[in-house]
Amino acid sequence: MRQEVDRVVVVYETQASCEARLGRFGFGSDVAAEIAVYLAQSADLPEYFEEIREALAAEGAAVDFVELDALADLLPTLVARADRTLLWSQTDGIRFYRGSSAPFAARLTGVARYGSSPFAQALCQNKFQCLALAETAGVTISPTLLLEGRETLACLGRLDPSERGFFVKPNTLGGKIGIFADSRCSSLAEARERAQRLWDRYRDRAVVQPFVEGDDVRLSFMDVGGAFADQLGLARLVKQPGSETGGAFMTMKDNQTLSGAKDLRGARGGFGLGHAAAFTPDMVDLRAEKDERSRRARAAIAEQAERLARLVGLADYFSMDFRIDETGAPTFFEFETCPAVTIYDFQTYLRSIHDLSLGAALARSMRRAHRECRSAAEA
Repeated sequence: MRQEVDRVVVVYETQASCEARLGRFGFGSDVAAEIAVYLAQSADLPEYFEEIREALAAEGAAVDFVELDALADLLPTLVARADRTLLWSQTDGIRFYRGSSAPFAARLTGVARYGSSPFAQALCQNKFQCLALAETAGVTISPTLLLEGRETLACLGRLDPSERGFFVKPNTLGGKIGIFADSRCSSLAEARERAQRLWDRYRDRAVVQPFVEGDDVRLSFMDVGGAFADQLGLARLVKQPGSETGGAFMTMKDNQTLSGAKDLRGARGGFGLGHAAAFTPDMVDLRAEKDERSRRARAAIAEQAERLARLVGLADYFSMDFRIDETGAPTFFEFETCPAVTIYDFQTYLRSIHDLSLGAALARSMRRAHRECRSAAEA
């Protein structure tokens, strides 16, 4: 019979290690630094080490915080204690980042994993592939082109050249990296120019979609026990006049404000202390709103999210990004298997939905995950 977890290993990838590795692959220091900002949560996580350690200790489990580059040397020790160990990587990624290698290492060694399936971990960074799969589950997506430079490689649906506006973003970079104030453009010819810029700068393909007017909605989830719908956080991000585009959409420059925010009151995390804040983020809880638009949005998003999570194997904790139009109808953009649990959106979710701190929520969720790690679906 499988024993209870008594050791949790938290693996995180740092900005410094990412920058150094990208440099070895020929990326300039400025571009490497831009890409590594996605890992800003590694600068914030140490502030929560003690809280997480105390919460897990109360559950009878010790915790080790390990930089990703040290994981390989630790694997023999994990194998010796496989039945009682849980491995959590606080970084997703296959391209540019390497955190999602940890779930594969867990599968190789027989150690229980906290987080989504290895398939979902590998998929989450590729927006085009995620959209293609999401559409098969009845999730609403936009018509989408996949470009490598100016060349069209694939398409989802039919993108009408007469659309009033287009939006161009990197296919495999998150954290608003590669999104500039001119990423919204008026023609497909301009969209191809933006896509070429992304290829030249990051060697990343681009997705091109009609620009969706409306409001961004962040879905947050951590499984501490209970029905899926009851545990969802659904928050509309309030448009910020102080953003680079006046609130129309968030850019790479704006993300330094978002990634640095610890809460909705202006407090800054470890990453934020070194970066100026253009604005303090604000969110509206859609579950508490009574208007018809909010009601329609939360019902549609909850239904679509549950289907998508089941299809791709999202588990334990994750997030999704939607945009809702003036009627509340949602359009799905992407999901994250390892959202930054230390910053304002996930921290607000844990307090408002679960009434738990990060440490307490993780302790409860990790205990549940370890008990389920020998299900037939994991074979």
